[in-house]
Amino acid sequence: MKPKLESAYICVEDMERAVGFYQWFLGRRGVKKGDSLYMFDLDRFRLFLFDHAKENETVKYGDNCLLSFEVEDAKTLEEKLVRRGQKIVFPLKKILNNIVFEFEDTEGNHIEIYSKIE
Repeated sequence: MKPKLESAYICVEDMERAVGFYQWFLGRRGVKKGDSLYMFDLDRFRLFLFDHAKENETVKYGDNCLLSFEVEDAKTLEEKLVRRGQKIVFPLKKILNNIVFEFEDTEGNHIEIYSKIE
């Protein structure tokens, strides 16, 4: 049996704020899945926003799980995120055949963005 990654969960403090941000960031709408979950379908990969307080769960925010998104132009997206007021926690840098940066989402989670270099 080979494990297959099909989904990830991002814990949120404010579901409405997080949904608004991720709809903007991902450029698509998602679907509410009960009181504590909101799901985005990213080409058959499910990204969930999870309101842990509604399930009486305690979480610690930070960078223990880093989601990494490939985009066409990391530099342009970094500029858009800065204009939107998002904090850059790892500045744009060339790593191997990629340019990479990380930002902090509206809920305090770190998200990696990269573009491949030809």
